[in-house]
Amino acid sequence: MQRRATAEVFELFFTPRFPLFFVAGALLLSVMGNVLSDLMKGYLGDRPPRLWLILAIVTVTLAALVYTAYVVGILRARLLARHEYRVLDKPHPAKRRGLIAFPSLQQRAHLEKALDYHGDALERVWLVTTEDAKQTASDLKQKYEKGRLTVTVIPLADPWDLLTTKGAVEKIYQERLDGMAEQDVVADFTGGTKPMAVGMIFACMSPSRTLEYVPATYEGGGPKEPLDPIEYVFDARTVGILNDTSG
Repeated sequence: MQRRATAEVFELFFTPRFPLFFVAGALLLSVMGNVLSDLMKGYLGDRPPRLWLILAIVTVTLAALVYTAYVVGILRARLLARHEYRVLDKPHPAKRRGLIAFPSLQQRAHLEKALDYHGDALERVWLVTTEDAKQTASDLKQKYEKGRLTVTVIPLADPWDLLTTKGAVEKIYQERLDGMAEQDVVADFTGGTKPMAVGMIFACMSPSRTLEYVPATYEGGGPKEPLDPIEYVFDARTVGILNDTSG
């Protein structure tokens, strides 16, 4: 955040996107350059041999700055590369106490597969629900809410705005976990529209938040049977390979 704020200050003065600040910065740099030139002439002299010396000093200094910027850029790129995200793909994930999911008529069997998979471990389920899926969410709540399992239906105003879904999922993590750790909860992005799935993924781009997807076998051009969930974790610690199933 601090580095970004610093960069924005420099952009104000040194990019033409902000004409007023750009012109002011250019004028100030010009004045500073003239003053520095006069000082060097005052110390070293203004005869031709001295001017050649000043030019040589300026050239070497500029080359050193360019080389330093180049080296810093390489080192920064290598440092960032060490912290790139990798996506860990883990079949047969651990069963969780909490589940965030999108109910839908078309993907109901997939969601029920996730609910049954986590089974007795589940204590809280949050169904982020569009207007079209309200009845499905109500049916699932009635079917699965028993014993210590609580099912909460959370209305979603716009299923085509990924930021709306991202905000809804983040709010669950921030305000509705009721003492659970983020690691105790999994977010299932199988159902819902594509923007909803992307919004959920964006909300869970943290090593402490886990995603899952319920695949299915296909036969004759359509889904046949939902399979056990596959877990996805964003790991920022080291550079790895996508779909690492070693875990």
